[in-house]
Amino acid sequence: MKRFLLTSLLTLNYYLSAIASGDNFTAGARATALGDASVTLADVFSTTTNQAGLAYMTNYSVGVYGDRKFVNASINNFNAALAIPVSAKVGTFGLSANYYGYKYYNETKIGLAYARKFGEKFSMGVQFDFLRMSILENGNRNFYTFELGFQYKPWKVLTIGAHIYNPIPYKVDKVFGERLPTVIKFGLGYEPSPKVLLAAEYEQDINYKPQFKAGIEYRPIKYLHLRAGAQTTPFSASFGLGANVKGLNIDLASSYHPVLGFSPQAAIIYSFSKKKK
Repeated sequence: MKRFLLTSLLTLNYYLSAIASGDNFTAGARATALGDASVTLADVFSTTTNQAGLAYMTNYSVGVYGDRKFVNASINNFNAALAIPVSAKVGTFGLSANYYGYKYYNETKIGLAYARKFGEKFSMGVQFDFLRMSILENGNRNFYTFELGFQYKPWKVLTIGAHIYNPIPYKVDKVFGERLPTVIKFGLGYEPSPKVLLAAEYEQDINYKPQFKAGIEYRPIKYLHLRAGAQTTPFSASFGLGANVKGLNIDLASSYHPVLGFSPQAAIIYSFSKKKK
């Protein structure tokens, strides 16, 4: 009973510190399995990790994602994302919707993204966000912000990525001076072979200590991906796997906190090309 109460209090403290500030929650089981070292990835969930990754997509893509923090907690996180690449000259448009919370407190975020390549090695992306925070009996609060990112590929095997969420700290509470967090990420993705991806990332929320993240993805066969990762502050380890068959990606993952336990995640992505006339 004591352990249950302690876990509940720690979980509550974790969520209060997270949801009070309107954080930008990562979506995609691939990203979470890599310890959230995701700023150099390029898939439909780049709408939450780094919009510049959308520019390298060539097929239409739709994805859905869900996770439950620490299994027994009642707070869920759901995301749906869409990527529409038009052409190399025009770029790629993205749309995402995210729900985080439970009936007493929840956050909704809707983002409209645009990304474009400048040459074959550099891309930039921007996303405009609408956020709504709902607290039972206290009503709703609406906010607007934006985020920017870039990716640079100096060599085929190396990707450099950077991203900033909410560059201009938006004041959400005039009485207490509370602001939406400004979060800066910088990372590297290195592929020493077609079967291996190594990812590392530095993240700085201006209100907290920096985080360091790292992950590895191994592809033993064409259709199977194995992943593992870790991050600091607070420490957590993660692992997962993915299967890719004819444009359908199914990714499963779980992260582990030493005190609060496991957090399972799952995502499905379907990609399809434009029909030729």
